[in-house]
Amino acid sequence: MAVISPIGLVGARSPILITWDGTGISASDIRYFKLEVYAWTGEEASRPADPIYTIDRQSGFVDVYPTADIAPLLENEFNHRISKLTQDTIVKNAPDAQLWVQVDYDIEYIDDPFVVNDTGSTDIFIATYGYGKFTEGANKNIQRPILQQYQRYAYEKDAFMMPIYLGKHGEGLDIIYGYRDRVIADGGTIEALSCCNLGLANIKVLNADGTSYQYAPTESDVYGTRVEDRVLLFPAGVANLSNWKDNNGYGGTAPYRTSYYDIQLLDGFNNVIESMRVYNECEPKYDPVSLYFVNRYGAWDNITFFKRSDIDLNLQKETYRSQIGSASASGYTWGNQARGVRSYNHQANHSMTINTGFVDESYSEVMEQLLMSEYVLMVYDRNTTQSGFGFDISQSQRAVNILTESLTLQKHINEKLINYTIQIEMANPENAML
Repeated sequence: MAVISPIGLVGARSPILITWDGTGISASDIRYFKLEVYAWTGEEASRPADPIYTIDRQSGFVDVYPTADIAPLLENEFNHRISKLTQDTIVKNAPDAQLWVQVDYDIEYIDDPFVVNDTGSTDIFIATYGYGKFTEGANKNIQRPILQQYQRYAYEKDAFMMPIYLGKHGEGLDIIYGYRDRVIADGGTIEALSCCNLGLANIKVLNADGTSYQYAPTESDVYGTRVEDRVLLFPAGVANLSNWKDNNGYGGTAPYRTSYYDIQLLDGFNNVIESMRVYNECEPKYDPVSLYFVNRYGAWDNITFFKRSDIDLNLQKETYRSQIGSASASGYTWGNQARGVRSYNHQANHSMTINTGFVDESYSEVMEQLLMSEYVLMVYDRNTTQSGFGFDISQSQRAVNILTESLTLQKHINEKLINYTIQIEMANPENAML
């Protein structure tokens, strides 16, 4: 008997299914199906003593493969912090964006003439607040390193991070250190790690003009054992990447001076593991509107709407009719200024219509992810200014909701020039009502 459970990195906005394989018995032989769900942050080895939820099913077994979806039990455990949205240094992911998850199981069944308890624990896996697609099947293991779109258009004042999923500790992009530790544990020796073509060796920025600069991640960058250590955040926006380059004294063309740049993950033989391209867009007429959103991989993503934006005001209020006038010795009278119908609880709500400008056909995927996101922030009060070879990044964010519920995903064969128009609304009234 065995329990079938997820491995690797899985999205908790899709079902996370725990299934027991009871092949060889009858459904009527199952007496109970008990799962204890543990979820935690920090070190993988620091599992808490108590589960966050217990599932105890004692009847209604229709087959010998009892299954439970634990994804809804994890939803309230995530916290999408915004403190690392615009860093100009390489940092680890924010706590609570991912969770370690393990399930203890206890299934009791009759194997005549015995009563048997099948107990144990699943492998520890990582859950993120993302989702898989139907065609990817159940318990999809997210195996891509870059947890974002591979192509984007950025404003010169944009600041955002590129999340790099490092994989299972010692077996992913940090495998060279896991290999080293396993060799040493077996009594072997390592002369030099530099000769090994394993894992992530360099992060390279390659500009449109052919100039480049690169960084060699250290062991402390990639070999951490906390769950937040398994995602590395690299400065990727035009503004914060310019700062990172300038602060480290790298040569090559600055991001704000090139038409595009590729951020490449390289192995020891300079093979590209994965790459993201950022187009540096100049917008002389409109004020671009940038949105941060939690994408299908559970990571913060960014999209900038470059073209025309319109703001609409919608006022909501309640009314009641009050008594006017008063009686006196001369009869009943009222003034012309009397307020008969009165209004109260006024709420001023702003919504916006925004346009991407012309984008590539591949943007259909990121637009779908934006509309699917449950947490979206809009940049406002942006006062980022250029300072020397870098930028003084100054901006605030406020929560918005996506009003658009239907969108034609455009193709170049049908639309020669692709522009997406959506509507958003501020998540809170302008007059700060609770």
